[in-house]
Amino acid sequence: MRVRSSEEFLRELKARGARRLKTVRFRANRSTIWSLTQDATVLNLHVAYRRAPSGILDAFATIVRGRGYRTAAVKEAAERVRNWGGLDPVMEAVRASHAQRARRAVRRCADDAQVTHCCATPAQRAYLRALYRYLNQSRFDGLLPKDVPVRLSNRMSTSLGHIVPGRDRARGRFVVELALNVDLMLEGNGAERMDTLLHEMAHIADWLFDNQYGHGDSWRKWARHAGCRAETKYDRPVVRRRRRTQQITRVPPLPLALRRQAA
Repeated sequence: MRVRSSEEFLRELKARGARRLKTVRFRANRSTIWSLTQDATVLNLHVAYRRAPSGILDAFATIVRGRGYRTAAVKEAAERVRNWGGLDPVMEAVRASHAQRARRAVRRCADDAQVTHCCATPAQRAYLRALYRYLNQSRFDGLLPKDVPVRLSNRMSTSLGHIVPGRDRARGRFVVELALNVDLMLEGNGAERMDTLLHEMAHIADWLFDNQYGHGDSWRKWARHAGCRAETKYDRPVVRRRRRTQQITRVPPLPLALRRQAA
């Protein structure tokens, strides 16, 4: 099956009636398979769809013509593109490649982990370790690994966090890292910081116990169990740095229950 360029994919969708569409972009995502942005004029697609058959292009044309709204036709088309047999093997390869790169970036995975590209101060790392372990016990019944490296990133622009799932023959499924946007450490982001960390920890549980990575039913089950919002988009306002180069050293207060334990 031939590999289409972005321009070829766009031409074929326009020929199917998706005349509003201006741009098709292919991305090597680990979980997101498609999205419509910029008032439904830009279609972002997983790279696997470069090889999609004509029936899948028909489905994407339906999605674009419906502007992604959850009509019966769009839902049926979205189900078809998700269940296309060529998608999952490519996604697994992308995840494996990303996990390999991330493992090379991790210097140590013990309690005093120092991770390349981590902008956290020692005090912030201690805070994140304590908060992760507290939430593991209080929200996940202590089921999650205690040694998942948690880092802060000053490179995220819109994302608030992510995990990197890993798999190898010796260890099976594991988690390479959990990363949070450093903006979450700013004053005023207390609820957002807690919700994002629980969101990512639900991904850890979903990966380790249900062999799933995404925002499907099993992830929603874990999110509800943890008490965070079982939604993929965060629509509450988040306090942001004034400049991307600004260094954030603030260490937020730990939850009251955790402070009482330490007293």
